[in-house]
Amino acid sequence: MKTGFVSNIKSVMRLCSFLIVLFLLAGCKGKQKVCDTCLHELYAPLLEDDPTEYPIMSSMFERVDTVFLENAGYESIIPSVDEVIAFHDTIIVRSANTLFFFNDKGKFLRRFDRLGKGTGNYRTIDRFDVLPERGELYIMDGHTNNIFVYGMDGSYKRSVQIDDYVCDFAVLPDGGFLFANPIKYTGRNHRRGLWKTGADGRFIKQLVEFDPEFAHVSLNTPYINHISPGVIGFMGIEDNDKFYHYAGDSISVTCRMVTDIVMPDELKRSDKVFVNPQKEYTKCGYLETPRFLYFVNTNYGANLMIVFTDKKDWTTYRMYVYTGEFNHDKETREPFPFLVGSYNGTLVGFYDSGMILDNERFKSLFPTIKKDSNPVLLFFRE
Repeated sequence: MKTGFVSNIKSVMRLCSFLIVLFLLAGCKGKQKVCDTCLHELYAPLLEDDPTEYPIMSSMFERVDTVFLENAGYESIIPSVDEVIAFHDTIIVRSANTLFFFNDKGKFLRRFDRLGKGTGNYRTIDRFDVLPERGELYIMDGHTNNIFVYGMDGSYKRSVQIDDYVCDFAVLPDGGFLFANPIKYTGRNHRRGLWKTGADGRFIKQLVEFDPEFAHVSLNTPYINHISPGVIGFMGIEDNDKFYHYAGDSISVTCRMVTDIVMPDELKRSDKVFVNPQKEYTKCGYLETPRFLYFVNTNYGANLMIVFTDKKDWTTYRMYVYTGEFNHDKETREPFPFLVGSYNGTLVGFYDSGMILDNERFKSLFPTIKKDSNPVLLFFRE
């Protein structure tokens, strides 16, 4: 009885996958039928030519806010935008190993930089997070394998030693952590997948496991995102390609990506990347809100597609295939920024001054931008 049930489920899942592929190949705009008895599958092909209709972003969100970040002098100049977290009336922009604080109108507040040796100083900022309820800022330093905790005013509070190699993290409301690592190491038995620790960094339980024999994976953060105050999202890697939600101390699977590259077994078991880019792929750039899912699927530059999914009806848009010409350069398309952050229901993208001044259409949209202007942030709010 059990065997027949499993066989039926597998048949349904294969049928759903087949219908999804047929639907996309028929030239529609990527809309996928929702199957209540199987996992949502997001078809993200890299090798076939399958352009889909470009979404009008502004019509999909409740509103889009533009924030011009003030350049108030040398201390406020932002060379690059690597991460953005916005909460209440505060915006924090990470540029390499420095954090820049602005208010929600873009006025510069302060610069945070404690790069160095000694108590209270970090060596790198690999990722950062906040716990607004406690007024705390958390910095993950991969060089020393510590989480450094500061007050929002920059005052040092404590550090938490990380026992395993970690690629990404999120702080929980109780001060505990979620840690993620996709990489399999030889010589030392580091944890892989997603796991939970206490506020002291001590292991509590494994939440997501990866195939122990699967070695091939690329290092591309982020893996973890705050979807809403009670839900944290996690992007799996190539051995399962699933997307997870952590809520109420439990984990669930929402959907998985399906691509047209079938990775050979010898590559799956190899800990080397870039062996044969046409036969390898990875996911990166993961961001998620309650309604939208965004990530990039690529076989290491040979092809690249941005996947943007509206989870309301599981419409999936293929934003572009990387050919050197971006869709936002076309007059019929709405400008689309580089998305660099999502926090509790808001997606954040940016244009820097170089991007704007090199494009006539962008210059007309942002006429006040000068060469020394700080980046412009766009907040897509649900």
